[in-house]
Amino acid sequence: METNNIFNFDINAEDLTEIFNNIEHNLSLLDEEFNVLWANKAYIERLGKTYDKVIGKKCYSLWHHRDKVCENCPCDEALKTNRVETNERISAEGRYYLLTAIPLKYSKNKKLIFEIGKEITETKIAKEKYREAIESQAINSILTNFTHQLTNILTGIYGFAQLLEKNIKEEKMQKYLYNLIIASEKGLKFVNALKKLKSSISNEAIFNLNYLLISLKNTIKEILGDDIILETSLSEIPQLIKGDPLQIRELIIELIKNAKNFIQGKGVVSISTEKVNSKVLLKIQDSGQGMDEETLKHCFDPLFSTDPKKFGLGLTIVKGIVEAHNGYIEIKSKKDSGTTVNIYFPSVT
Repeated sequence: METNNIFNFDINAEDLTEIFNNIEHNLSLLDEEFNVLWANKAYIERLGKTYDKVIGKKCYSLWHHRDKVCENCPCDEALKTNRVETNERISAEGRYYLLTAIPLKYSKNKKLIFEIGKEITETKIAKEKYREAIESQAINSILTNFTHQLTNILTGIYGFAQLLEKNIKEEKMQKYLYNLIIASEKGLKFVNALKKLKSSISNEAIFNLNYLLISLKNTIKEILGDDIILETSLSEIPQLIKGDPLQIRELIIELIKNAKNFIQGKGVVSISTEKVNSKVLLKIQDSGQGMDEETLKHCFDPLFSTDPKKFGLGLTIVKGIVEAHNGYIEIKSKKDSGTTVNIYFPSVT
């Protein structure tokens, strides 16, 4: 077929919509005021909304919770230059997109914009921030455990040295004990200084936990494979929390990997969110083999692992991330009865 004749065929709107709905990238049609006139299935699903809640809304409000056009918006640029414009954008949930805006002539004085959004989150994070979040939390967890243990040791030495000083009258021994007490005090001051080295949240933002989970759906399915069914039950109302979306993302992925490791063969992993008083509850359950009491007791300890091939930092990192976000985590598990992880974050609403 000659190149000039490739597009010489008739296609109705229904068939064209079906084609667009089977494309995994976000596709949308915008007017000059950036209202969404049409969007494909991928666009709607990534927002976690229904079609009627998207059409007619401003794109910058849907994706970035803004009340005006984003800086360096490729759609805005395309309207001005009348050329195809491309730029990277990041959503409020920490999802990266490569956006391509194509200007279309609608009438003599009006234009439309056909926007293509390709999600590049995994690649972007892998190159820039993903490993940084893991390494930071691992170091913090080891540092926390180290300082805790060292504090206990030095406090014991300090206390017993003071008791001995009161009961030993020999001047030479008292001098040794005095030096031991001074050394212990210096040691405790040093440990307190180490505790202050623990880093805080690096990229703080208010975001919808439900959106973050929706954006992770395909990644989670890839981790679980074909034999494990993923079930989700996300709250219908937005679950807004404050923190670093990238660290929460890492937390979820680590828990999904743990769930998979505990499932032998076929199984189910379920994820749900709900509002519990002033907290946002993230619940991850699996139908795996579960943990015995001893394993459950030490599961958050750094370097503890039942697998000799692993370092045992996974749940330690998870706990560190949760606590850095002023939340708390609880794990319920029994041998051969699966595991439930409940994480409570302070709600912004």
